[in-house]
Amino acid sequence: MIRFEHKEYLLLLLLIPISTALYFYVVRQTKNRLEKIGNIDLINRLMPDRNEKKSVAKFILFNLILFFLIIGFAQPQMGTKMEKIQRKGIDVMIALDVSKSMLSQDVVPSRLEKSKLLIQTLLKKLDGDRVGLVIFAGSAYMQMPLTVDYSSLMLYLKTINTNSVPTQGTIITDALQTSENAFKATDKKYKAIIVITDGEDHEENAIDKAESIASDGTKIFTIGVGSKQGGTIPEYDENGNKTGDKKDENGEPIISKLNENMLQALAKAGEGNYYILDNSKTVADFLSKDIAKMETKTINDKVFTDFVEQFQYFLAFALLLLFIDFFITYRKKIFDFKNAK
Repeated sequence: MIRFEHKEYLLLLLLIPISTALYFYVVRQTKNRLEKIGNIDLINRLMPDRNEKKSVAKFILFNLILFFLIIGFAQPQMGTKMEKIQRKGIDVMIALDVSKSMLSQDVVPSRLEKSKLLIQTLLKKLDGDRVGLVIFAGSAYMQMPLTVDYSSLMLYLKTINTNSVPTQGTIITDALQTSENAFKATDKKYKAIIVITDGEDHEENAIDKAESIASDGTKIFTIGVGSKQGGTIPEYDENGNKTGDKKDENGEPIISKLNENMLQALAKAGEGNYYILDNSKTVADFLSKDIAKMETKTINDKVFTDFVEQFQYFLAFALLLLFIDFFITYRKKIFDFKNAK
């Protein structure tokens, strides 16, 4: 497994397409100027020693040197072995609502972004617990199985949007079932499900499902995202530009409201607690304390260890290419032995 110690340097790779575009722009502009001076073939005959192929080769070498330097500065490291680790904790599945109503901005910046911030904050407070992620709307999908690799989970989290699930709705029952399936059937406790949703347009079977899951030892916590007053549901085009608000059949803007009663009943059926997402840090504190109170188990997992620095190979190759570039000139011949005297 390869990781980068300084990922921020990878942004410098954008310099390569920029330099490529600039190179072709300069070549085109130079050609246009020469055409104004005279015939291109005639001008090329007046400069017999210039080699355009070498010019292209030097440009390619420049980009390769830049590429290997940037990768080297990003400090790549390679894990040399998988090691089994043991921790004390529980298994936590997070079920995140990604239906269109989560785009509502009655909480800033939006219900979905506020929910993602809560998950990021919570992960920083957990220690030793395995965490997984399920996303749901009209159906539920396993996004990340149970893991102690929180950094990978955060990467998945960044890619999630309301288009991640094709069918719309808020089918909490499917989210609970998918989350339950992620746990070991032999464990009668040490399990928790955190449902983050506005609770709108849910189906009635969710309460019964929560009671069934709780009877098997799993606690269910619910997080309400949104406000009682509600907010409109913005719509966006393919370029991400807002085109207006979602409307009903009468042409009136649809107001999406937080369904607190359902989420409170769901948490009660699941023998957990309900929190409204007003302050991400405060709610994450409450959740982490709830989880810390639960009985823990020994969790075995495998992670890459013994990461070895690899940057020196990339820097060495960059220097080698720089050395080669030094001996490549723009001329066809460095020295004409035939005419030398």
